[in-house]
Formats: sequence, structure tokens, C-alpha cells
Amino acid sequence: MKTRTFASLLILFGVILIAFNIIGYFHYTEVSRDNRHLLDTNLENISETAFWDNAYQKNNETLEEYLPRITGLISNRMLRIDSTQTKPTVFENWILWLYSNKKGNYEWSETSRAVRLGGGFCSQHAIVLNNLLRKQDIDSRILALQGHVVNEVLVNGEWNVYDSDYNITFDTTLQNLENNPSKVYQAYLNSDATEETAKNFEVAFATAEDNFRYKKTRSYREEKYYIEAASLYLVWIMPALLILLGIKLRSSAS
Repeated sequence: MKTRTFASLLILFGVILIAFNIIGYFHYTEVSRDNRHLLDTNLENISETAFWDNAYQKNNETLEEYLPRITGLISNRMLRIDSTQTKPTVFENWILWLYSNKKGNYEWSETSRAVRLGGGFCSQHAIVLNNLLRKQDIDSRILALQGHVVNEVLVNGEWNVYDSDYNITFDTTLQNLENNPSKVYQAYLNSDATEETAKNFEVAFATAEDNFRYKKTRSYREEKYYIEAASLYLVWIMPALLILLGIKLRSSAS
């Protein structure tokens, strides 16, 4: 009798987890313009559909034309908000929900889910840009500065810097920005950053020794990347195994 009860509980628990997954298709974290935790001054963000309608390089569009456009597109879709406020719901992915609550924050490695989320810190913006460019075989990498994260893209043999968080196309290399920090300061001021933020970024760009480059999102967020990738399958596999185990135990107890 105890075995049958335990088996029934396993089946019930598995069914509940699958129900969570199904609910997660409709109940997921999405950053809205009225979120009180927003750090963004530009609240006129575009829809997810509008983003994907324009996300890829168009026919006859040069790289020099596409890069400012996609930088602005990401900036206009994804509102700036602390990653402590972008954790998945228990329905969206109960494994990542547990993980993110333990860590206290979360950002997506998968492009479509990050775009659906519609917000995050600078690193979330940089991940989306890097993923989109690499998917189109455009050489790019994530550039982690001291206190900020941007992208470098290979254009005409040079790694130019792009910031899709503040919608800035520098059209020059990091080395040139290190040698001309006032250009960084002015660019961020013009993009509605506070004077304090612009000053902090000026210092971040000027200190080359603490800047790190990551070609792939996987290498930039290694632990989170693999946990996320595994969880997308495990949220379905684990409850299915619980149900199958419960059925087997009930049969053996008959």
C-alpha cells in the first residue's frame, strides 16, 4: 500500500511539473515600461515582433549600415534594469528559478528568451548582440570592461566598439578610445547617461589591463550557459521520469 501511495505521489509531482512548464509558455518574466525598478530613461521600447522583423542584415545592406541599426534596435527593445529583477518565474523554468533565486540575479544566454524578456543590464544587451552577429557569421566578441560590458565587431580589419545598452556606435577601436577617453565621456553624456556614469565609463575604457574579451557567450557566462542549456531539457525530462517511475512502481505493487 505504501509503495502504491509513493508511486502515486511521484506521478502527481511529475504531472504538476509538466503543468508548470505548460503554464510557463504564457506566464514568463517580461520587463514592462511601468516597472518601478527601471534604470532606463528611454521608455519607448519596441515590441518583440518589431524587433525580430528587423533583427537580421538585409539584402544589399552593408555591415557599416547594419551595425548601427542593430545596436539601436537592441537598445530600443531592451530596457535597462538590474538583473536582480529579471529572474525567470517558477513556471517559465523551475530549475532556473531555483538557481536564480540562489544567485540573486539572472540573465539569459539564449537570444530569443533574452529578447522576449525585453530588459537587463549591459551584459544582457551585449550577449544578444554577440549572438545575433555570430549567427550571421559576422566576427564579434563580448568586451568586459571594469563595470561595463560592450561588444567589438570586426569591420574592415579593425575591431570597432559598439554599446547596445546606450545605443552608441563608436566606429573606432578600443585602443583609440583608450587614447582618447574624452570621446567616451562625451558619447555617454550624449546618450543620456548621468555625468557620474559617463565619467565611470571613461575610466573603464581607459584601463586596458582589466578589459577581457570573450568570443562566445558560452565562454563569457560558462557556468550559467551550461546550467541554462541543460535546464531547458531537464524541466521536461525529469517530470517524465518521475511519471514513468511512478507507473512502474504501481505496476510492480499490483
